Amino acid sequence: MKDVAVVSYCRTGIAKAVRGALNQTHGIAMAAHVLKEAVVRAKMDAGEVEDVILGCGLPEGATGHNVARNAALYAGFGEGVPGVTVNRYCGSGLSAASFAANRIAAGEAQVMIAGGVESISLVQFNLNFNGFFYEPLQQKMPAVWWTMNQTADLTAQRHGISRQALDEYVVGSQQRVAAAMAAGKYGEEIVPFATKMKVTDKATKESRIEDVVLDRDEGPRPDTTLEGLSKLAPVYEGGTTTAGNASQLSDGAAAIVMMDADLAVKRGLPILGLFRGMQLGAVAPEDMSTAITPAIRKLMAHHKLGKDEIDLWELHEAYAVTTLYNQRELETPWEKTNVNGGAIALGHPYGMSGIRYLGSTLLELGRRKAKKALIGVCTAGGMATAAYLER
Repeated sequence: MKDVAVVSYCRTGIAKAVRGALNQTHGIAMAAHVLKEAVVRAKMDAGEVEDVILGCGLPEGATGHNVARNAALYAGFGEGVPGVTVNRYCGSGLSAASFAANRIAAGEAQVMIAGGVESISLVQFNLNFNGFFYEPLQQKMPAVWWTMNQTADLTAQRHGISRQALDEYVVGSQQRVAAAMAAGKYGEEIVPFATKMKVTDKATKESRIEDVVLDRDEGPRPDTTLEGLSKLAPVYEGGTTTAGNASQLSDGAAAIVMMDADLAVKRGLPILGLFRGMQLGAVAPEDMSTAITPAIRKLMAHHKLGKDEIDLWELHEAYAVTTLYNQRELETPWEKTNVNGGAIALGHPYGMSGIRYLGSTLLELGRRKAKKALIGVCTAGGMATAAYLER
C-alpha cells in the first residue's frame, strides 16, 4: 500500500447561513473556487487530477446534480476530470477524503482532490420532503428522523452533562477561536471570495443585492460570556440545547489535494501530512453525539495507537455536549483537544467541516512540530467518522 500525502489545503471563509456573504452563492461556484486554489497551492496542473470527490450533507438543489463533477467543470479542470458527490451528512467530508486516499493507497490513482461543500442558505430551507419519511422504519425507530437538537438534549440528559457545563465549554471554545484568529491561523487557510450577497433591511424588509468579498469567518463571538449564554432559552422546553451551545448553521467549501507520497517527494512538494486511515462508529440514532468514541477507539486499535502518542485531538463541536461527552470518555487532555476552538464559534457547513478539520489539524501539527492527530466527527443517523493523520 502506498502512503497518501496531503499537499495542499484551502477553504472559503465560513459564512452565516441566510444572513451571511454566501447566502446567494450556488454550490458549484463555491466549490469551484476552492478547487482552483487547491490546485494552485499544490503547484500542479488541474488536468492531472484523476477524480474530484466532494462531501455534501444536503446534495440537492444548489448542491445537487453531482456538484463535484459540475464544480470541476466550472473550475476549468476540463472535460477529462471526473467527479462524484458523497453523502454521510456531517461525516461527508472525511468520507470523501477516505475514498480518495484509498484509491491512491491501492495504486489506482496518483492525484485526487477531496473536498466538501454546503449551501445551507439555498438548500436547507427548500428541501424536497416528498417521500422523506418511510413509515415502517419510522414506527420502528422514530429517532432516525429526529432533529439533531433532540439528539443533543437526550445525550446531555442520558449522560449527566449539565447546561452550565455546556455553556462553560462554549466560553472557552470561543476564546480559543479568538486567539487563533488573532494569530492569523485561520486566515492562512482562507481564500478570499468575491460574490454577491442578499441584504435585507431590518426596518423596511426591503432586499437588495450587494457585491461582497468574504475573507474571514463570520460566526465567532469573542465577547461571549457565561452570563449571556445562561439567558438563552433552550430549543425545547426543559432541554439544555440552545443557540449558544450548538454549532452555527453556515455556508462554505473546502478542498485538499491528495497525492501518492512518493510522487510528492519526487516533485519536491511541501507535504502537509499523511492521511493514514479512517474508521467508522455507529450507535443508536438518538445518541448520535456519542458515536465519536467507538469510531476513534476502533481507529486506534486498527493502527495500534496509544493515547499518549496522540499530539492533537479534534472532536467535532456539533454541540458542546458532543465534545464534552467524547472528551470525557476518551480522556483526551484539554491542552491537546480542539486547541483552536471549533464549529460552535466558527460554524458548521455540514459537508465542508470534515475537510476543514483535516486541513486545519495538519497545519497545527506543523506549527507545533508534532506528529500524530486524530479527528472524530459525528453524523446524523447515529454514526461517526474518525481519521488518523501523521506528519
